[in-house]
Amino acid sequence: HMILTAIEEYYTSSTHKPFFAVVSNEDYLETKIKLEEQGTDFIRLSDCCRGEDKKPDLDLFREKLRTADVDCKSNRVVVLGLAEYLILQGEEMAKTILDDFKDFNLGSAWVVFLLRGLNNPVKKMSADDPRFDNRRFYMDESVMHLELELSISPTNVAMFDTNGLKNLLLVLEDGKNGSIEFNSDLSFPDAMCRIREIKDSYEAIRRIISGFNIPRSYGEERRWDYLLSQVTEHGSLKAVFEFYQFNDTTSSSFYSRIAGVSDKCWLYYLYLKLSMTSEKNEYLKYVLGCSTDFEDFKKRIVNQIIEIPHTDKHFKDYYVGRKKLLAGYPKAEIAQFVVSNRIDLQESIYKLTDNTTVEKQEIIALLSQFGRPDNLSDIYPDLCMYLEKYCFHGDTLSKELTEYFEDYKQQKIRNSIDDSFMKKVERYAVSREYNRLRTRDELISAVDRESTFLCWIDALGVEYLAYIVEAAKCRGLMVSVKVGRSKLPTITSVNNQFFYDWPEEHREKIEELDDVKHKEKGGYKYGPNNRYPIHLAKELEIIADAIERAATELALRHYDKYVITSDHGASRLAVISGIEEKYETDTKGEHSGRCCKTFNNYDLPFATEESGFIVLADYGRFKGSRAANVEVHGGATLEEVVVPVIELSLSDNSIKIELADANVVSDYRNGADLCIFVNKSLTQKLCVHVDGEASQAVRTDENHYKVHVTNMKRAKTYAVDVYVGENLVTRLDVTTKGKSASVNSEFDDLF
Repeated sequence: HMILTAIEEYYTSSTHKPFFAVVSNEDYLETKIKLEEQGTDFIRLSDCCRGEDKKPDLDLFREKLRTADVDCKSNRVVVLGLAEYLILQGEEMAKTILDDFKDFNLGSAWVVFLLRGLNNPVKKMSADDPRFDNRRFYMDESVMHLELELSISPTNVAMFDTNGLKNLLLVLEDGKNGSIEFNSDLSFPDAMCRIREIKDSYEAIRRIISGFNIPRSYGEERRWDYLLSQVTEHGSLKAVFEFYQFNDTTSSSFYSRIAGVSDKCWLYYLYLKLSMTSEKNEYLKYVLGCSTDFEDFKKRIVNQIIEIPHTDKHFKDYYVGRKKLLAGYPKAEIAQFVVSNRIDLQESIYKLTDNTTVEKQEIIALLSQFGRPDNLSDIYPDLCMYLEKYCFHGDTLSKELTEYFEDYKQQKIRNSIDDSFMKKVERYAVSREYNRLRTRDELISAVDRESTFLCWIDALGVEYLAYIVEAAKCRGLMVSVKVGRSKLPTITSVNNQFFYDWPEEHREKIEELDDVKHKEKGGYKYGPNNRYPIHLAKELEIIADAIERAATELALRHYDKYVITSDHGASRLAVISGIEEKYETDTKGEHSGRCCKTFNNYDLPFATEESGFIVLADYGRFKGSRAANVEVHGGATLEEVVVPVIELSLSDNSIKIELADANVVSDYRNGADLCIFVNKSLTQKLCVHVDGEASQAVRTDENHYKVHVTNMKRAKTYAVDVYVGENLVTRLDVTTKGKSASVNSEFDDLF
């Protein structure tokens, strides 16, 4: 080998200045091994680093050269690591340092600088100094730059196994080349090789995790440090996510996972971002796509829906997805959304849900102003159930009550009174039709008390019957409803005896509904900024709780029957009418002036006298009383006087009732005939109710009944309520065809 020959010639010469041997990668190791075999001594530049991550101390290196003839076993010495260090320092520095050592006085030793890939500076030295000739250096003309590619990670990130410049030089001195990774806080701006500085944790993560495409802007430096520490601790990003159980998609704790400012919440956001493509929740997927960072995401998850018109083809999926995510959100956050959502009032209602009371109240306020949206059953099912028409049956006033309370509910929600309805109220105020109803006490005394629980909901009128029946059916209960009348005046003190007559351990009084309607603690104060009937949301919640309790008691078999009734109802319309009577009485008007102690010579066409009270049956109130601002009772309007007696029991799941023949034909003159199948023999009568009219069924054989329904005259879908005795057992949706259509099809069938 020419290189070894050149070195041997130098070792046998009288020149005691360093010899510069520039070799290729391939020749470096071979030369080093051969020289080792010949007993040559080595000085490593790495030994001159005074710390793991310190640059070599060149004064210490000079000292080693100066004493090489004494310290080394032989006078033949080879220096390793200098070229590699100089490649890091850059061409300028390399030439300066090599120039400095070119004429270094070595005493009686010979020292070869084994330089890998450093031909340029050596070439320049020979060009600048004619005395620096081939006796002083050897160069393999084929040598290009050293093929070196370094990746440096700061020591606080410490991504790699090799720590510090000292250890890097050590592996380079041993002949390593190509891609090398090490941890160091030193910088090498002029290096002659490619250096990739992994400046921080984010860079480190990008390197460790293949395909990690979250932009740096999604987290502050400390957050990326946290992520790196987690990945280091758990071994992989997947393992981190599994450790925190982020892949548990059934979790309903979305709010607690995302709401805080903690690093763990941010980590969950990254998890969502990275698993976006497989995300099933369309709204979450959409918001993840829009968001620019964690804070932005938190705001958008609540508010992004505001920007999507309800007519958008994806809106329904977004709405459903968002509702699920926001189920656990606190009221305060949703309240902020409610205010932001008022930007376009025509759109607002479509973005609200029934997750929170604050949203339900907003839905009611918007409904009052802009009317009912088509999809109220999706937005606020309970309100939709409340607004369903309830058809009274089995009592003398069925038709009148059905019509009256349908109108009453619509006006309560609209927060206004039609003139025609006001006239009807005044008509009933004179005729007192309610007297034709049985008393509530009479109805309750007829209830079998054996294994029956009595629940008194103070101020529960019959306006809620559609909601109660539907809510009870949803919970798998059978419902039997009777309506009766309270005593006048409609105040608790004259209407509570039924409760105290019931065994104490099997009864309960619920006062919240009455509190909401007219007590300070109900928390509803109506004023110029808050005039809509938003208290209805709370009313429905209280009733829902009561039905839930009934369903639970019955399911636990604590009772066979659960009876819900009331002392009196209440009127919203009497509050908003603002009619004040001309009398201011000495005995201050009680119950917001709806009744007052009897006095002589009054002229009130719409009043009645009972139990020592003058009771108003229209929407007036006596002067001198504190006006109610929510709802009121004490008077004698139908909504105050008429009360329900509702019997709930577990459904008899063994009874199956269905339509035996789906081919039902409507005739605009005669109505329609239904054939109903019942899977078992019934001891009570079977009848159906359609739009408030009852039709008795006739048994045709063991399992079939025929019923003629006169008011099914048009081709459409009817809700057919099927009663066994007094119990509403099921509702059938029956779609009828017009007679002409069926005649045509029969005609077509002939051919």
